[in-house]
Amino acid sequence: MTTANTQGIVLKTMPYKETAQLVTIYSLTFGKITLTARGTRKMTSKNAAIVMPMSLSEFEITPRKGLSTLIRGQHLSYYNNIRKDLNREIVADYLMEYYYRYVPENKPSQSTFDFLKETLEALDEGANYLYVYALINAHIMKTNGVKLQVDHCVFCDSTKVIDFQLDDGGFVCHKHHAGPIHYDLDALKAIRYLYKTTMKQVSRLTLADDIVKQVLPIFEYYVEEYIGIRLKSKTFLKQIV
Repeated sequence: MTTANTQGIVLKTMPYKETAQLVTIYSLTFGKITLTARGTRKMTSKNAAIVMPMSLSEFEITPRKGLSTLIRGQHLSYYNNIRKDLNREIVADYLMEYYYRYVPENKPSQSTFDFLKETLEALDEGANYLYVYALINAHIMKTNGVKLQVDHCVFCDSTKVIDFQLDDGGFVCHKHHAGPIHYDLDALKAIRYLYKTTMKQVSRLTLADDIVKQVLPIFEYYVEEYIGIRLKSKTFLKQIV
């Protein structure tokens, strides 16, 4: 059988038969695929370490349309610092669940792989978990077609904006604003920075945590209500956000 090598990040594992596991990874070459990993539940298995959830490994596999087969591999990173901090681990789990449940199978994407890898690296290097959580939601929005207007008023080209309106999807100026003002200038700046910053740039953000927590519901609203993505890990996020 033809074999192939690919980098991949382990999203989830499930017991399979007596000593095997089903290992779902997001791979650089094949996108999201599931592997049968024989014997990896044995203490003596040489492959057990490379199929740990939330780890990056180099896999040698036999690719198939259904379940592919893991032959061997080599771990590249366990992201151990994430596991030492509960808040960062919860945020990482949120992204891993999104990839596992909503990213399509067998559709490789360099940018999709890079975002997952860059996010885990950022958390592992100590990035503010609130920033990372916001950027994850912004990524989910953009990937699923929800675009916000955070450069000027959604109704005109005025950059003298005074509020953000959910129903209109962006900033509004005084002329086009209706109702009470919900967000002050610091919050508007935070919305713009969090929406436009890439994960590689997350360390450049210098926003107050209380301001970030104030605007996070905007991003959550679009992910849950507009796109319809509801993740079980959100239960744990409510305790830290």
